[in-house]
Parts: sequence; C-alpha cells; structure tokens
Amino acid sequence: MCIRDSPIHSDLVDCVYREWESFFQSEKKHDYLFDPIKQDGYFPTGIENAKGYPIKDHKEFYHFYPWGRCPSSLRQELQAYFELASALASELLDWIQQHTPDDISGGYSESLSDMIVDSRETLLRVLHYPHLTGHEPTGALRAAAHEDINLLTILPSSNQSV
Repeated sequence: MCIRDSPIHSDLVDCVYREWESFFQSEKKHDYLFDPIKQDGYFPTGIENAKGYPIKDHKEFYHFYPWGRCPSSLRQELQAYFELASALASELLDWIQQHTPDDISGGYSESLSDMIVDSRETLLRVLHYPHLTGHEPTGALRAAAHEDINLLTILPSSNQSV
C-alpha cells in the first residue's frame, strides 16, 4: 500500500536522511556498535542475511528505540520521526482491526493499536546501503528478498533511484 500526504512531512524525512548519511560515513558509528542484549545501536555490513539466503546483505543499519542509545546530535529529529511514524502506525492498526473478520479479531487480547502504546519493542531501523565497490562476494545483494517479521512495517520513500 502506498500512502500519500502522510503526517510525516518530507522535510523531516529529508533531514533524517541527510543527518544519518553523515553518521554512516563517519567512524563515530563504531562508538555505537549494537548491544547484543538490547539490540540497539549500529549494525555494520555483513551482520544480517535474508532467511534462506546464504550471503550476508550489503547494508548497515541503526536500531533506534526511544529508551536506547543515540548520538545526541541526531536524537531530536529521529525522535520526532519515531513519534509521527508511531502515530501513523496506530491509525493503520486501527484500520486493519476494523477490517479484520470477526472470527479473527475476536481472538485479540487487546486492540492492535494498544499493543504498541509505550512498547519497548517498537523500533525505528535507519538503513544505509553503501555504494557497491565491485569487491562484494558473488551474489551479494543490498537486501535479498525477504518477509518482515513485524505486523506492520512503514517505509518512507527512497532518496535514491534504483
């Protein structure tokens, strides 16, 4: 589904892209190497691969949780984006629940939108796909075909052509 005129203004999306592009280009990213227990922070390339695909994805990313670590110079815009995306997700979850057959929605222990309220598990993943150099392993992809494990994934428009 494509959403037009979302509450997440393109200026904020552009700002987040610019700020995080600089972060991923800097060596400072290594100061925020992911915590294997909390799963917050910076994940370098070669960490993740799609289920059933043997080669690691050629991407790096940052897991942002409001309670987690984040460079202070990047937190304000990212937090604003997180809050707007969470509000949009809540609205979409209400819509999904309204259009779910009763025999399924009757089994929900709480409303779908309530499940994300103050959830410590809702995260914002900032992705960066480094330029290909030609030295990647044969068959390497930035992100192999995959399914997301979450009920809902919201992606902003890309800032690069394919």
